[in-house]
Amino acid sequence: GMKIVFLGTGGGRIVVTNQLRATGGFVIFMDGEMLHIDPGPGALVKAKEYKVRLNKLTGVLVSHKHPDHYTDAPMVIEAMNLGSREKKGVLIGSKGVLEGSGDDYPVISRYHKNIPKRVVVLDAGDETEAGKIRVRGTPIRHGDCDGVGFVLSGTKKVGYTSDTEYFEGLEKYFMDCDYLIINCIRPKENPLKGHMDSGMAKELISKARPKVAILQHFGRMMVFGGARRECEWIERETGIKTVAANDGMIIDSGEDEGKGIKRYLG
Repeated sequence: GMKIVFLGTGGGRIVVTNQLRATGGFVIFMDGEMLHIDPGPGALVKAKEYKVRLNKLTGVLVSHKHPDHYTDAPMVIEAMNLGSREKKGVLIGSKGVLEGSGDDYPVISRYHKNIPKRVVVLDAGDETEAGKIRVRGTPIRHGDCDGVGFVLSGTKKVGYTSDTEYFEGLEKYFMDCDYLIINCIRPKENPLKGHMDSGMAKELISKARPKVAILQHFGRMMVFGGARRECEWIERETGIKTVAANDGMIIDSGEDEGKGIKRYLG
């Protein structure tokens, strides 16, 4: 079984700085592992609110070096290791996040990189594992930052685009996903370079053909009425179930490893 809990579905400066939607990233429970992806501003607070016990984490994944994806990562790393007598868990991040890139420093300190048991710099095309889950890096086109998306493979296969515009061939990294999580900041009438809009999302969904597509990381136009409308349009056009995520939403794949999940959720 598998669960995804959204600790925030906001994106774009207006939404993030005003917290019109929360920005805590999302947590995946699968095959006895618990991974926190892109713990942005408020991840700690939202985990408490939604009763997600971060000390049960086995991995923290950070896709790129923009603050709405990494600011709470140090605290979430500390929470993951709280009360454990030896180092545990894995920190997986792009080169920009963990080593710095261009003139930028890494965004996670040496101190915090020393807390988990393993630290992995993931480039597009690289594979590693977080416990029993295979993690593959996918390319993104998003400003000048050398980030990655993720494909997480266990009993289910979950793709996450991170922040990227659609480009030819992007779909080949996300084939056969049970769930494809797409950061979709704008509706199709208002594209933004380096970001996905709903028109691009439709293109990706129609080519990658996941069982379920989930849109999140919404800018202002998507928060105020756009998201659901765009998802309905995509679903009509592609025939693929397309969901607009909201804060606190739980996606549950159904088969019940329920006992395990309850350990993680308050």
